[in-house]
This record gives sequence, structure tokens and C-alpha cells, in this order.
Amino acid sequence: MKSSSDDGCGRPGGNVEVPIATGLKLRGAGGRLTARLVPGGIDQLEGREWVLVGRPGGVLRRLAIEEYSIYRDKVVLKFRGIDAAPAAAEIAGQDILIPCNGLVDLPEGSYYIFELIGLTVRTRGGREIGTVRGVVQTGGTPLLAIEPGADLGPSVQDEILLPAARSICTAIDVAAGCITIDPPDGLLELYGL
Repeated sequence: MKSSSDDGCGRPGGNVEVPIATGLKLRGAGGRLTARLVPGGIDQLEGREWVLVGRPGGVLRRLAIEEYSIYRDKVVLKFRGIDAAPAAAEIAGQDILIPCNGLVDLPEGSYYIFELIGLTVRTRGGREIGTVRGVVQTGGTPLLAIEPGADLGPSVQDEILLPAARSICTAIDVAAGCITIDPPDGLLELYGL
């Protein structure tokens, strides 16, 4: 699941910072660091001169990229002015973020995970199921982690996991804040719905 919309964020509130790699770690004595890329398979660093380093919602530090390379699901970076392990150690454990309006545009029908969080999930018949609170990466089709609506009753489980397949998620309207689903027979019943 990945995508962007016209404003780069697809959500009211505009320009928030989005993690593109997590868990900076020291890599050698020359100030290089490595981090795990957020799933998606797109190089968000190409053509960028700087990134933000810190934690989402916390204090962020703008650092210039001197060089970087990507290997599978990791990025190796050298920031300008960070030339030794002690300086790099100061930012170890933090994440790499960029403003969401700087994200690479994705193909039609693809969505960034942050765009899906908070969307209301409804069946084609209009029955409200709940709100997306996360996306679980499975190595295959990701799963939407849905917090059930309070009015669904006490027999409903605390979390509904729904495959984010196009055959099930028939319409995603980020601007309207809604995902329309057409689940196969028996899927919702597994969760007490």
C-alpha cells in the first residue's frame, strides 16, 4: 500500500513529516549510518539534498545528504558535517523523515500507509465496520488493521484484519475519508460481525 494525492498528503492538515527509514545505526568510523527503509520499494531520497532526522511528532533536525546508497531494504547514508562515529552516535536510533508533500508521486490506485490511517471502512451496502488504525505488512498482500466501531456490539473482536486486496477494498477515497469493501462471504463473521 502506497500512494500520494494532489497535495502530497491526501489529508487535511497539510505538510506533516513522514518516516521513510527507521532505526539509524552506526556503520563504521567515518560517520556513516544505516537505517531500514519503510516498505514500499520506492527511492524517496533520489534528488533530495536534505532530510529530517528525529522521531515523528518530536523535535526534528534538518541534515544535508552528502551521499547515500540503497541495498535491498536498507539505506546507507553519509550526512554533511557528520564525519566521525561520535557525531553519528548522537543521531543513532532516530528515524529519517521527509515532508509528505515531498514524497514521490505513485501510480494511480496505490496509497501511502499514512493516507489510510484514520479512514472509515464501510461495506458496499453502507454498513460502517470501523476505522483503519494501521497496516500490517505480511510479505504478500498487506492487512488493514481496523478498530471496530463502538456501535457494533460486545461480541465483536478488538481488531479486524482485512486484506487490502483490490478485490476486497473496491474503492479508496482519501479525500472523503472512506474505504468501501466487498469482503468474501464469511470473512466479517470471523470477527463477530
